Amino acid sequence: MNLTLRQLRAFAAVAETGSFTAAAATLHLTQSALSVLVRELEREMGVQLFDRHTRRVLLSEAGREFQPSVQRLLADLAGAVAGVTDLRDKKKGVLRLAAPQLMACTLMPRVIAAYRELHPDVDVRLADTLPEHLLDGLLSGEVELAVGQDVAVDAALVERRTLFRDRHWLICPPGHAFARRRQVRWSELGPYVFIAPTRDFRQRVLPELAADARELMLRATTQEVSYMTTALGMVAAGLGLTVCPTYSASLVRAHGLQMVRLDQPDFHREVCVYGAAKRSLSPAAASFVELLQQVAREPGLAG
Repeated sequence: MNLTLRQLRAFAAVAETGSFTAAAATLHLTQSALSVLVRELEREMGVQLFDRHTRRVLLSEAGREFQPSVQRLLADLAGAVAGVTDLRDKKKGVLRLAAPQLMACTLMPRVIAAYRELHPDVDVRLADTLPEHLLDGLLSGEVELAVGQDVAVDAALVERRTLFRDRHWLICPPGHAFARRRQVRWSELGPYVFIAPTRDFRQRVLPELAADARELMLRATTQEVSYMTTALGMVAAGLGLTVCPTYSASLVRAHGLQMVRLDQPDFHREVCVYGAAKRSLSPAAASFVELLQQVAREPGLAG
């Protein structure tokens, strides 16, 4: 049996109005075109759905049996189309994101707040995570996007696009000798306890340093932590120095600490957005990426 949506709509309109003329006007069809659709439906089903009278068209017994099912079918279809349209227009939906804890408490709340202003009915859910586990939720399908600093990816599984390059700054207490400096060289950090803000930080930064600075950093007392908030708390307590990216400035200020430019060399890391490879983004996710790209172009975000 090969029923068409146009046939079902024609049947529903005639059943509701009791008139081919009125039904044709409702559907913006000619009466002859409407009659053809109803006859095709009856022929396809092998039953007469209407009893035609001179002044009135009445449902046959088969038509009365068929009408509730057609009404439910058309209503369900209309609801499904409306739902997909709402998703397309970002009027509703759920967008699941992952970000490292530092970014999740600094940059991402600002972006999410701006996104909700634009699309208030999209439920944005943010999962904060350790940097080394940034892609776990993406690979398991628990989140659609991950945003964070550059990590190695399998291009067959994960698509990565760069948002911006961000400088790392030295973080010290306001009373520290470095706090009055415009810039500090990496080689000057040797005598101080260095609080590495992630487990892999030293292995990332050491190849960037000149031989003398690398030797000093290797000899320096280093404590590795998993969260930037831990590193900042330790610096505030006078237990050492750390580094952090530009976008975390609000958190640094909240701890009452100073940001001083580090150079020789400048150390930057890319901030990227990650999605599943070979899978199109939902409309909500695509529009969120667009907003991220706009924010990334704002002056002063990246160092």
